[in-house]
Amino acid sequence: MGFRMRKSINLGGGFRINLSKSGVGYSWGVPGYRITKTAKGTTRRTYSIPGTGISYVDEKGKNKNRPSTPRNNPTSPPPRTNAILQGSTRNIESAGIESFKAAEICNITSAIERTIKLNTFSTVLIVCGFLAVAHPLLVLLPIIGIIMKIVVHKAGSVQLEYTLDSEKEDEYNRRTGAWQILAEGDKEWQIIQETNVMNRKVNAGAGRNVNRVTCRIEKTAPFYIKTNVDTIQIKLHKEVLIFLPDKVFIVRKSKVGLVNYDDVSIRTSQTRFIESDPVPKDAVVVGSTWQYVNKNGTPDRRYNNNRQLPICQYGVVYITSQTGLNVEMQVSNVNKSRDFDELIR
Repeated sequence: MGFRMRKSINLGGGFRINLSKSGVGYSWGVPGYRITKTAKGTTRRTYSIPGTGISYVDEKGKNKNRPSTPRNNPTSPPPRTNAILQGSTRNIESAGIESFKAAEICNITSAIERTIKLNTFSTVLIVCGFLAVAHPLLVLLPIIGIIMKIVVHKAGSVQLEYTLDSEKEDEYNRRTGAWQILAEGDKEWQIIQETNVMNRKVNAGAGRNVNRVTCRIEKTAPFYIKTNVDTIQIKLHKEVLIFLPDKVFIVRKSKVGLVNYDDVSIRTSQTRFIESDPVPKDAVVVGSTWQYVNKNGTPDRRYNNNRQLPICQYGVVYITSQTGLNVEMQVSNVNKSRDFDELIR
C-alpha cells in the first residue's frame, strides 16, 4: 500500500463496523490514526494528517480461508454443564465473563468497562454527601460526583457506527422487531435455578421446580453505548444482554464480554407451568391442579390449606452459545412467543 489522497468527512474517534455478505469489518481510531480489521481477514493501519486529506495506508495479512465457527443448531436443546440427578438442583447461568472476550475488538469492551467504572465511582462520591455532617469539606464530594456523572454520560459513551448493506439491514430489523413483539407481553422471567422434584405429591404434581426472577426486554441503548442502529437490551438477574447487528454484549457489573451473533443459538418452546403467583393478564390458562395432589389428580385432604393452582401455557426462550452463554426465559404471552419464533430465525 502507500500514500493516497481522499476527501472525507471527519467523524472523529470511535468504532466503525461494516456488515455485508462478505463478512464483518471493524475499525477503531483517533484523528491521525485508525486500525481496521477487514472482512477479508487483513489488518489495515491508516496514518493521516488531519484536515489535509493526506494519509498513508499499510495493510498486512492475507485471507487464509479459515473455516468459520459453526453456528449452534437452533433445534438442539441448550447445553447442560451437569447432568441433573433425581432431586438435584442446578443453577442456570452463563460462564464467567472472561469466556466472552475477543481480542480483535477488546478496545470496545475496555472502553465500555472504563465508562461503567467511572459512573460507579461518581455514584459513590454522590452518596458520600451524607458524610458532610461529619466534616463540612466533605460536601464537595457529591458536587464532584454530580459533575463527573454528567461528563461520563455526555462524553463517556462509546460510539459504535454501523454500516449495513440492504440484506443485513433487513435481517437486523426483523430480529429487532421480534424482540419488540416479545417485550409487548405482560410478564417476562429468567429461570435461574431448577430442581428435579422427587415427591410430586407435595409440589402440585410438577416434576421440575424452578426459581425465577422478573426480567425486562427494552428497545433502548444503555448510557455507555451510542450507536446509529436500534438496540435491544435484556436486563437479567445478574447481567445485561445487549443485542447489536454483529455481537451480543454481556455486561456483568463493571465487566463486559461479547459473543458473535452467528455463534448464538436462540430457541423457543412452550411449557405448562403451575402458577403460584398472580396470573398475568395475557396468560393462557389451560387447566388447574392442587398444591398437594394425589396421583389421580384429586386434592390431598390431609392438608387444610390446600389451594387450587392454575396451569398456564407459557413461552420459553433459550439463548445459548458454545462459549458459555446460557439463559432461559419464560414469557407470559405464548402467542407472542410463537410470533417471535417466526421472526428471529
